Amino acid sequence: MGARESIATELVVLTGISGSGKSTALHALEDAGYFCVDNLPGPMLETLLDLADDHPRMSRVAIVTDVREASHFPDVARHIQTAIDADRSMRVLFLDASDDRIITRFKETRRTHPLITMGVVETLGEAVEHERESLRPLRALASTVVDTTGLSVHDLKRRVKALFPSEQTQEMPIHITSFGFRHGIPPEADFVFDVRYLPNPYFVEELRDGTGLDEAVASYIFESQATHRVLGHIDGLISDVLPLARHEGKPSLTVAIGCTGGHHRSVAVAEALHKLIIERGERTLVAHRDIGR
Repeated sequence: MGARESIATELVVLTGISGSGKSTALHALEDAGYFCVDNLPGPMLETLLDLADDHPRMSRVAIVTDVREASHFPDVARHIQTAIDADRSMRVLFLDASDDRIITRFKETRRTHPLITMGVVETLGEAVEHERESLRPLRALASTVVDTTGLSVHDLKRRVKALFPSEQTQEMPIHITSFGFRHGIPPEADFVFDVRYLPNPYFVEELRDGTGLDEAVASYIFESQATHRVLGHIDGLISDVLPLARHEGKPSLTVAIGCTGGHHRSVAVAEALHKLIIERGERTLVAHRDIGR
């Protein structure tokens, strides 16, 4: 692979023992903004990197290479070493776990080890032993080795995101949406709040054709102290949940507030919640799904 005048592509090679959590780690890298390719044959690495260099949106690339490729392309480590020698911005992350834990995970998921599927070995124990030997050259290239034996899925995602943070500097966004129950609950919602029991402007003739975005409609809804208490409870719960959601590695949080038609009460409460969250310096977006229906 020849060196180029400007090589800006950042490459992560994700490898390791089968059952150590590579799929989870790859999803975490994808969430961090990496262009991800699983099961990439070693000889295609140069082609992928050349393609990435010509496409600015592919400035961060992550590939998975493991025993599947090593079995078909024994010199896969050489292709990675060639990329390293070409001054590529590259990090090799190797995931490992104890033999007992690997075997337990395969039994729990009822998956077949790839080496057994390929007919290389017959038992799970033999597969793990053979795989360790096959991946020895890749492990030698690792810039980081993570032992996942005692890690949960969430722990591993947090570890990977800490090693490879997103280019986005803003906090986890909070999406607030109003909706009408008659049109169905938004399927993407993490939290759903029902405000149909609050004062309804629909029964006030001069307010009926307005929406919760109108000052007169919102003022009518918030004349009730119950509305202020409900808003306070919703805001308090979201404030308590945010650090927990971030700790779990959620990419965003969606809060849905519903009334009957999605025109008045849900819109006004969603707007008020949006303002409260913005005042605390959080990144938040508000939308009104059914306001035009």
